Amino acid sequence: MKIYKARAPMRIGFFGGGTDVSPYAEEHGGKVLNCTINLFVRCMLRPGTTPGVTVRSLDLEEVSRMVSGRRWEGHLPLPQAVLDAVPVAHPDNDIEPVGVDITMFSDVPPGSGLGSSSALVVSMLKLLYAAYGITTEADPHTLAELAYRIERKDLGIPGGRQDQYAAAFGGMSVYHFGENRVIVEPVITDQAALLELESSLILGYIGDRRLLTRHLMEDQVRRLVEGDTLRYHDETKAFVDEATKLLRALRIADFGRLLHDAWEVKKAFSPHIAPPVVEEVYEMARRHGAWGGKITGAGGGGFMIFACPFERRLELERLLTNAGVQIRPFSFTTRGVEAWAVEERS
Repeated sequence: MKIYKARAPMRIGFFGGGTDVSPYAEEHGGKVLNCTINLFVRCMLRPGTTPGVTVRSLDLEEVSRMVSGRRWEGHLPLPQAVLDAVPVAHPDNDIEPVGVDITMFSDVPPGSGLGSSSALVVSMLKLLYAAYGITTEADPHTLAELAYRIERKDLGIPGGRQDQYAAAFGGMSVYHFGENRVIVEPVITDQAALLELESSLILGYIGDRRLLTRHLMEDQVRRLVEGDTLRYHDETKAFVDEATKLLRALRIADFGRLLHDAWEVKKAFSPHIAPPVVEEVYEMARRHGAWGGKITGAGGGGFMIFACPFERRLELERLLTNAGVQIRPFSFTTRGVEAWAVEERS
């Protein structure tokens, strides 16, 4: 019996976040610098013991079933929307009449700011394509665009495009978002350069931001449309080119200081981006040697990244831990979503 598995990486967004969100991306051109890390959303598909499709989320402890006529029992909207977008995986076809079981989990909590929702969608799409032999839509661009459509249009979840593209392509890249195209520009492929940056970064979990996510994104879009934050979006986008030059020149300390400058601008997008607990943790890190840092997602909580001198790293990790921040070791990855098959042995 063949079992299919897939994993899609999450990402750290360094510069340009928010410029990939509509309407800014279409009207002014968005630009984002991010890199994928070795934290994944993982999925598995195997033949089921009952008809229909059964989806289990191990970390959410939820089960959803599609039994007939595309009717769902349960509440797992993201995987349900993915299956609705890939008709060949429906239980009323002739390919899998005995049913299908899909299991998934994430390496981080939901709403963490690392792009886990998009990584789930991309991972599931890759899983289904591998299991059902779909090759015409499996290239990274097509995969990312379908994932974007499922999240932002089919489900109406506010947000941008960078997460889907990062999960599909992987690596350290600048993503250029226009009205009708997306350009992926790899920044550095030198392993030594990635290791040098990685050695200066601390990733820490501040707290749950799920309740703030939709309100945050809607508030940012409203302020942009009303003209209050257009110049801040432009400034945020301009940081991307400067950061890319610093990375390629291995000027990591200056890259860290630029993170601080960009964070100060990012906070002007919305007053909800940096609640008091985030400001307190960030200022403490700065007082104890951090060059700079930022929230890894839209804001409100989740994970933060801090850049600091190598020799200050352990001291800063201890201080952050004592402040209630959960330090999470990580490494950069250079690969995007992957799928594979194995034969189950009894």
